[in-house]
Amino acid sequence: METSHKNRSQWGVVIAFAAAVTLLAVSAGSAPTWNGTIGEEDGWPVVNNPANPIHEDQVIRPEQLWRIGGDEEDTLFGLIEDALVDEAGNSYLLDSVLSTIYVVSRDGDITSTLGGEGDGPGEFRMGSEMVFLPNGAVGIMEMMPGKIVVLDRDGTPLPSFAMSEGGQGMMNHLQHISANDDAVLIGKVVTNFRDGEVVTRYSLSSHDADGTELAVLLENKEEQSGGQISLNMGDGKNAFTRNFSFCPDGRVVIFPEEKEYKLEIYDTAGVKQQLIRRKYESVRRSEKELEGMRKQQEQMRERFGGTVELEIDQYARDISAVIVRPDGEIWVANSQGDKDCPEQSIGLFDVYDQGGRYTRRVRIEADFDPDRDNFRLLDDRLFVFKEAQKAPPRTSTSGGGGMMVMMITTGGAQDEDEDEDEEIRPYEVICYKLPD
Repeated sequence: METSHKNRSQWGVVIAFAAAVTLLAVSAGSAPTWNGTIGEEDGWPVVNNPANPIHEDQVIRPEQLWRIGGDEEDTLFGLIEDALVDEAGNSYLLDSVLSTIYVVSRDGDITSTLGGEGDGPGEFRMGSEMVFLPNGAVGIMEMMPGKIVVLDRDGTPLPSFAMSEGGQGMMNHLQHISANDDAVLIGKVVTNFRDGEVVTRYSLSSHDADGTELAVLLENKEEQSGGQISLNMGDGKNAFTRNFSFCPDGRVVIFPEEKEYKLEIYDTAGVKQQLIRRKYESVRRSEKELEGMRKQQEQMRERFGGTVELEIDQYARDISAVIVRPDGEIWVANSQGDKDCPEQSIGLFDVYDQGGRYTRRVRIEADFDPDRDNFRLLDDRLFVFKEAQKAPPRTSTSGGGGMMVMMITTGGAQDEDEDEDEEIRPYEVICYKLPD
């Protein structure tokens, strides 16, 4: 009954929104108008957006709160990969190399550390992401063999939960995690090596704070035969396992195919809520970028004796990230925005309102180099991880059934054309506050 009610409510929003758009077009005169369409497709309420937004681009100039690391001799990071912000404004920085979480005050002082490297209670290895679980604890995602390590915010170890599926010849790989006050979303890839075949299951599921599965939103299977596994550098039909996030109202937004510009919104039971599209022209990768990918391909072939084949796509991903803001707006990082974005800026993000309309593009001015740095945008905070893309590549190998699989977990490809005398810059984290 509740699912039906949600579907009726969704269509009610769509109908009311369509009526409002029609009224706006008639009465607004010279005011900016939305020229998209609303319809239905395969059970989806669909919002089709034009190529251009309603309003002009917006520039945001955040305030720098603090920066730590860099030339500070008393703060040496391994590699910061993720961040969280608690209710008091404290920041939690996940160092995947040192297996440590740094707790940083609003003033930029490191007040405590959590975790540590190992396999014991409260310890983890190569943690790649973290979330606040529904019970308030910190959950750290280990990509392989597939586990969520749980710590209280004072560092006390709590029962962790494994997301692995047991059995000989099974390999488990967690790809992404997101959480709100009610549930945890986990994207997972499980590969089964048996009798010369490789069967891979891709899934996105919701769980409670103890790891108990509540529902499977999406899943798919692929089968391969022979001694060679094809790894695609960029997209595929199963990108939903790493491309999702909670909305403030509890729904889930997914961009399932990185080479197709569309957003799918579900409830936590997997019921379709809304499909958002806009007219989009894909961007071809630069020759420098393609050459770097070819070099990486050759390096992997040499390292693994030709057992790994990497497919190189001539075009960049249409969508690289989706960020849901506290007010319900959806910000979409995309290849066109990356190409058009000026220096010392993050963006340009395509922005959609709660009705799915493409309203504007947003650019954030910050100390950021897209070829060297990474960033996280959380509520009213922006974190820039300086030099994160220049970390040496680290690989993890696993396999079964007489076959081997290779994964790149952190770091980037090394550019042989870079000046060997270039100064190696220490890692640094900058925290900004976005204006209200």
